[in-house]
Amino acid sequence: MTDPSSAAIPLITPNANDSFVIQKLSATRAGELAVDSLVLTPQQSIPDLRLALISVYLNAVKQRHSSKATKSQLKNAKSALSQWTQLLKTLERVSSDGRDGLRMLLEGPLDDDKGERDLNEFASFCWQIRMEATPPFMALQSAITKEENKQTNLGERPKRLRMLVEALADWWQSIGGSLAPTVDANRRDDGPAVVHSRHGPFLTLAVALFCKVDVFKESEVVSAVTNVHEKRLALTSSEMRD
Repeated sequence: MTDPSSAAIPLITPNANDSFVIQKLSATRAGELAVDSLVLTPQQSIPDLRLALISVYLNAVKQRHSSKATKSQLKNAKSALSQWTQLLKTLERVSSDGRDGLRMLLEGPLDDDKGERDLNEFASFCWQIRMEATPPFMALQSAITKEENKQTNLGERPKRLRMLVEALADWWQSIGGSLAPTVDANRRDDGPAVVHSRHGPFLTLAVALFCKVDVFKESEVVSAVTNVHEKRLALTSSEMRD
């Protein structure tokens, strides 16, 4: 395996921060990043951990890239499709002899003694443009239909940090780790407990990665980790009841 300190992984992602973090994980000398002190087992090396965290980022990038389009994106795409439809219809009127394109193809040239409806060079040019514009029109139409059929809620584009924490949690649980933090809190008889702090191996790794290698605030990371943990805990409880 290549030591990340000796060879950068060339990658450009849609988000500049993702690319920057991946480059730091792949190119920074071993021992210089906050995550390096969190190697999990004696058998694991810093390069192993770094490569695992790079995979976390790549998985989050992939998930965000495949997420459903927002309402605004679909609205604009449909507007373009509508205008495109009008463009094709107008070009057909320019390049036809009064019949639609299908009739012209099926029936052939008109029996026009006076030649008043013969197609000229300009009409042929517009017809060619229309033919070339039709395949991308159909591709856009297909893309919109596919996007609308995605099984996610319209317009809910996942936030970058939430997707990163989800991806990190997937990897952490895949190696047998627990997301559950230790919570320091004071219980109250007349209301919810007052939480003073949360700590634990997963949260420590998340803070080291997302705050000290990436650019997020610790409060943001703690909140995201808590939300991901509680969501998965609720899902597990629901599955056990079923």
